[in-house]
Parts: sequence; structure tokens; C-alpha cells
Amino acid sequence: IEVGDRNEEAKCYENLGTVFTSLGKYDKAREFQEKALAINLEIGDRNGEARSYENLGTVLTSLGKYDKAREFQEKALAISVEIGDRNGEARSYANLGILSQTLSDYGGAQEYLEKALAIKIQLGDRDGEANCYGNLGTVFTSLGKYDKAQEFQEKALAISLEIGDRNGEARSYRNLGTVFTSLGKYGKAREFQEKALAISVEVDDRDGEARSYANLGILLQTLGDYDWAREYLEKALSIYKRIGDRKGVADTFGNLVSLFLSLGKYARADDFLERAIAIWREIGDREGQAVHFRYQGKICHKRDEYDVALEYHKKALEIHMENGRKEGVVITFLNLGLCFRSLGKHDMAEEYLTKGLFLSRDIGHNFHEFQCLNALTVLKVSQDDLEEAFTYIYQSIELRRARGLADLMAARYSVKEQISANPKSWSGIQKIITKETECACLYLSVDEDQVRFRGLPDNLHLLHKIIIAPVADLLKEPEIIIVPDSCMYQVPFAALTDEGGKFLSDTFRLRIVPSLTTLKLIQDSPPQCHSQTGALIVGDPEVGEVIYKGRRLNLTRLPSTRKEAEMIGGLLGVTPLIGNRATKKAVLQAIHSVSLIHLAAHSNAETGEIVLSPERPAHCFPQEEAYLLTMADISRIKLRAKLVVLSCSHSAHGQIKAEGVIGIARAFLGSGARSVLAARWALDDTATEKFMTCFYEHLFRGESASESLHEARKWMRNNGFEEVSKWAPFMLIGDNVTFDFG
Repeated sequence: IEVGDRNEEAKCYENLGTVFTSLGKYDKAREFQEKALAINLEIGDRNGEARSYENLGTVLTSLGKYDKAREFQEKALAISVEIGDRNGEARSYANLGILSQTLSDYGGAQEYLEKALAIKIQLGDRDGEANCYGNLGTVFTSLGKYDKAQEFQEKALAISLEIGDRNGEARSYRNLGTVFTSLGKYGKAREFQEKALAISVEVDDRDGEARSYANLGILLQTLGDYDWAREYLEKALSIYKRIGDRKGVADTFGNLVSLFLSLGKYARADDFLERAIAIWREIGDREGQAVHFRYQGKICHKRDEYDVALEYHKKALEIHMENGRKEGVVITFLNLGLCFRSLGKHDMAEEYLTKGLFLSRDIGHNFHEFQCLNALTVLKVSQDDLEEAFTYIYQSIELRRARGLADLMAARYSVKEQISANPKSWSGIQKIITKETECACLYLSVDEDQVRFRGLPDNLHLLHKIIIAPVADLLKEPEIIIVPDSCMYQVPFAALTDEGGKFLSDTFRLRIVPSLTTLKLIQDSPPQCHSQTGALIVGDPEVGEVIYKGRRLNLTRLPSTRKEAEMIGGLLGVTPLIGNRATKKAVLQAIHSVSLIHLAAHSNAETGEIVLSPERPAHCFPQEEAYLLTMADISRIKLRAKLVVLSCSHSAHGQIKAEGVIGIARAFLGSGARSVLAARWALDDTATEKFMTCFYEHLFRGESASESLHEARKWMRNNGFEEVSKWAPFMLIGDNVTFDFG
């Protein structure tokens, strides 16, 4: 620094303070920002003064000194408005939004952040825009508006990937992981939290690393993996202490309270709760104080001090309602219901548990809804009301199977009241599944999030023994409807073999449904909801060189899919969209009204994205939105198709995930399609051609989709395609449809 250059000296102090903030060394950061402020005041640099107040406000927020932090952020805002510094104004609004959220003032937080976002968009500040989307997403998470939260976090992630902001990318993954945890999508939540952790470690973001460890600890506790949960939470605590983040320390103490309560170690829980409340009171964290009352109530409940527990839960409820924290309200309703149940006050227990159930559904929090349903089941059993208990048990089963999909389908079919296939008895189930054909219904569930079933031919008999053999004597009808859970979608049910080596599909037609509720919605939909004519056939889109995930990618042509599309088009008398005519725009224009949709193209096994031909802009390569047909695109369409066939060339090595091939199939169902035929893995070209030829010939003759699939599998096995990998990947999801092609 040139001797006497006070302006540059202030900037150096400011930059050093920012570095120490990034490193989590907040006391050191505060020292340097105060030096910068002193110089800026001395030389009358109003811009510098605003920056110093802003930076000090951020540091003081991290140190838990919220009143002083707000004072400094408001000073920064006033100066920025006075001197016309729009960027500074946006930053101050954003900082005040973050501070308001920290103090559980979610309405104020949303208002400040929306002001910041508007300015950032106006200025074209992509980094600032991403930060605002991310922060608004966390506000919506706190308010229990999970769909909105996911939407904003995905916008933030897209921008961070576009501009190469690794810190922002990690933040978005972390925030999306939290949203997915709230929605009960635990496999996806863990995947995103681990991505965030890896990036934070890579870029040496200690605060981000601590947050990822804490989030993983909370997730693993939810999944019952207490040893790993404790290890992750202790890692988070260690980092928060090292960087001086008081709120982080207190919140992690709170998470450890929850963990030790789950383990029945009440003395340890008490110890951590005392440490947490001391900090929450010191820093003025109202939400933290509500959590303290909640945990204190739980500890008293465990000690059979029910009346004392009730008082604590009522105090927690008051604060949660005052703050508008809906998730906290749901948890407290549940706790109050459990307390009243323990006191034998069953009417009060049912009142609070029902309130919790309705509110958890309102905010879309599947885990808390599941807890309320279980508590109501136990309550009804204790009252010998077994019929009502069965109702709640059934709802909890359905909740684990595509509740969100059912809600979306209800909206598509204009169903105003809440629909459930809640039968209350086995005869009720039979009424649903025997509308068109005699069949058996099989519910399947496992605990693992992801299992590799491909490449395990030796296990086909073992899987039959585990899944089918126990109920084999009950399977008397020609068709089995299977309601799988999570990774059970990956099981090639058609290829399961019995003791004599006979395939399950030798005897039965097989169909998949996400839940009986979704099947009921389809079966009860008015006839005009689905078109009886028209077909959209797409094959071999000409993609060429495009931008994918920030990198140039050249996708080869798929001549076999051209042949496939031409064969189907010739059979049905339809001109297919092929090559450069198979654009995303053309597909979206034609897809609304047709009865049959057939898509033969590249796809991504993990995301379900289908690759179409882009309309090429001049002088640049097409971006993803120009050629990828995504689940989000499908969800915005109202379809009338009876059948969607996904004959897509995805990786034969990747895992099928609920958000991949199965995910996009569910997206088509959610947008109005009656059924979807999709492959669990890619077939070779010859096998695909033969399979599709046989399938469509039977469909063209007026046979149902289920019958056509059954006959195509049988033909493949009898005509040189005996390997399971060549005849078993396709599954029919949804209803069993027929066509009159005239």
C-alpha cells in the first residue's frame, strides 16, 4: 500500500475481514472490519462506510449478536439508498432477510429477500440472483411450503452450475437435501447432502462443511442409524465451535438432544438441552427457545410427568404459532396428542393428532404425516376401534406409495375432494382392482434406497422365494397388480423363477401401479379425460453438439430408433417425427391431444431426461432447455394419452432411481397419461426392434397393453432371445388400456 493511501488501507482491512469470515474466524473478521469502518468514517467514504456496516452485520449475525447486526445492516441500507448504490441496497435487503429468518421472522425475511431478488434480476447479477433464490427457498422450507422451496433451490442450483460457483452449488445441494428430507425422499436427500459435503471439503468452506455434517446427522437419525448420526453431529459441533458460530453450536446441541432422547439417554439429553438453551437465550433466538420447550416436554413425557410435559408443549406451540413456523406447529400438535393419549384423555388426543395430520398434509410434510397416522392408529387400537385403526394403517401404507402423484393426478382430473382408495376392508380393495379384469394385488416394500438388481440372474429364484412364494397359493387370477416401494421398482418381476425354473410371466400378466389410490383415480376419471385417436411417434432425434451440464457433448444418432419409429408409424398410419423434425418444440406442440405417445431416443437413466432435437441458434451451441424433455416439462402439460411408450436408450450400467426412468414415467401419469410402458434398462437394437414389432402387432389387433406385453415377452423367449436382459426390462405402469385403431 502506498504510504498514506487510507482508502486502499481500508479496502485491505475489508478484504482481510472477508477472508477471515470465509474461514469461519469471526472474531478476527470483526477486528479487521472495524478497522476498515474507522478509516472509511475518517475519510468520508460513504460507499466504503456502507460496505463496512454490511460486512460487520454479517459477522455479528454469525456471532449471534443479532440486535447489533440488524442495526449495522439498516445503517448500510440507508447509506446505499441515499447514494443510489443499487447493488449495495440489494445486498442489505438480502442480509436483513437472512437475519430475519435466523430470528424466525419468516414474513419479514420473505419481504426483504424478494426486494433483493428484484434488484439483482434488474442488474443482471446472476450470482446474487442465485443467492436470493436459495435464501427464499430456505424461507419456504421453514414455512413448510416444500414445492415452492424445491422450485427456488433448483433455480439457484441451475445458476450456480451455469456460472461455475462451487460454493453456491454446494449450498443448493445442501438446501435441496433438506427439502427432500422434509418430503420423506431420504435416498435423494442423502445423495444431495453428500454432494454438498464433498464440494465444501474441496473448496475449504468450513461453515458449509459443518452444515452438511449436521444435515447428514439429522437425516441418519430419522433413518434410525444413530451411531453415524452421532458421529456426524459431533463433527458439525467441533467445526462450529472452532469457527465461533454460536447459533450453529446451539442448534447442534439441540440435534444431539433429539438423538439422545431417541436412544433413551435422558440425562445426556438434559445436559445438551441446558447448554443449548443458554446460547439460544443469550442470542435471542425465539425459535430455539420453542425447540427447548418442545424437548423439555419430551423429556418430562419420557419420565411420565405428563402434566408438566403438556405445559412445556403449550409454551412451544405459542412461539411456533407466533413465528408462523408450521412444521414446529405440526410437531407440537403431535407431542400434545401423545401426551393426552398417555393421560387417557382420548378425545383431546384425537383432536390434536388430527390437527397435526391435516396441517402436515397442508404443508406436504410426509414424515410428520406418517407419524400422526401411526399415533392415530395406536390410539384407535387402544379404544378397540379396529375399523378406524385399519383406515389409518392403510393411509400410512398409501403415503409411502406416491401420495404426491395421487394429489397431482387428482388435480389433473379436476377432482375437488380428497381422493383415497381407502377401502377399510379387503373387499374394498377387490372393488378397485376388479373393475376391468380379475387380478391379485401385491404390496412390496424393502428398506434399502438403492439396490442393483441387474446382473444377478442367480438371484431370480431367490427373489421369487422371498417375494412370491409366501403368497403363491393366493395368486389365482391371470393378472397380478404389483404396488412396489422404492428400489422394488428395479426388480424384473416377469423373470422371477420358481422351484421348477418357470418364469412368473409364464403364468401371469404383470402390471405395476404406484398406489391403489392412483389406480382408482385413473379408473374413475371421466371418459373425456383421455383421447381415443391420434398418435405421436418420435424416433432418432438429430441432436449433434450441445451444452450439457456446462460442457460440450456430441450425441450420436440412433438409426435403430428411426427404423422402430417408421415401423410403428407404418402400422398405425402415422408420419413419425424423425431426425431434425423431432424437436422439443414440435413434440410439446403435438403431445397434448393424442391417444398414443411413443418416444425412442437417448435418455438419462438417473434423471429420466429425454433428448430431442434442438432448434439451433446462430453462433452458439444449444443449452439444455432447448433439447431436454424433463420431468418439469412433462408436469406442465395436460395429457390425454391412454398409453406412453418410453423406448429410450439409457445407460445399461447406471442404477435405476425413483427420480430417473421411473420418475419420468410417474411424471407422465401425473400429467394425465393412463398408462406408461417403460424399460428398466436398455435393450440391444435387434431385441428392441423385435419386441416393439410384436408388442404393437398385438396392440393393433385390439388386445390390451398388458396382454400385448405378455405376448411380446413370450414371443421373445421362444424366438432366440432367451436371455432375461433381452425380454424382461419393460414394465407396464398404471391402467390396462386397449385401442381401436380402425
